[in-house]
Amino acid sequence: MRYVTIRALSLKSCEGMADLYRRATSPWRRLPDFIIIGAQKAGTSSLYFYLSQHPGIRMSALKETHYYNYYILRGKGLSWYRGFFPLKIRTKEKMTGEASPYYLFDEDVPARIKKDLPNVKLIALFRNPIDRAYSAYNMNKRQFKAKNFPTFEEAIANPDTSFEQSRLYLHRGRYSEHIKPWLSAFRRDQLLFVKSEELFRDPRKSLDEVYEFLGVEKIYPENIQAQEVGSYTELSPKTRVELEKYFRKTNDELVELLGARYRW
Repeated sequence: MRYVTIRALSLKSCEGMADLYRRATSPWRRLPDFIIIGAQKAGTSSLYFYLSQHPGIRMSALKETHYYNYYILRGKGLSWYRGFFPLKIRTKEKMTGEASPYYLFDEDVPARIKKDLPNVKLIALFRNPIDRAYSAYNMNKRQFKAKNFPTFEEAIANPDTSFEQSRLYLHRGRYSEHIKPWLSAFRRDQLLFVKSEELFRDPRKSLDEVYEFLGVEKIYPENIQAQEVGSYTELSPKTRVELEKYFRKTNDELVELLGARYRW
């Protein structure tokens, strides 16, 4: 027990020193060339993992910085944010980026990013909103480990009357509503939309699209194993049919915005 306690304290001390070092050297660090903005449970962890293996890309020290949707509102500035990115001297002719999947859902984030990073490239992943919602529910169920955790059907009941997590299982899948502020704030050529099912099925093919968008050489990762994958029972067919009705309007709007590729 004493060894474990000492080791934990030692690790905490090391993390603190690393944080101090990053902050002290922030003036010599780069801001991101690109950001993976979401969606949550749509493959952002996998894409971050794949890109981190590319020799021409240096990803942020922390996958989800949450700067533009959380820490910027709590007094953290660009110097704090820079601390997560590599030193300029180590990234000559290399790109750097981060992945914060909650950015997509916050309508105030596009303007904040635009102010600091007007030419940044943005990548959004879209997964069938029903599968995304059910995956998010099961992730929360695993994390909370509550004995009386509600069923998925209980969690999504009355989704438009509450701003609790239960509502967000569905609200976060209304992609057409979420991307409009991004399309308004940035040029269309600054945005890349990736279909999650295609990334899961054939990572290399989707990476071709990402590499071309970022302007980097097509060098595939040695490890293309999907990340943060959970196992759970299949969704009830009856619930799926009900959710197909719920998402029909926003899914149709997404097709109008981005094309038939995004028809589920």
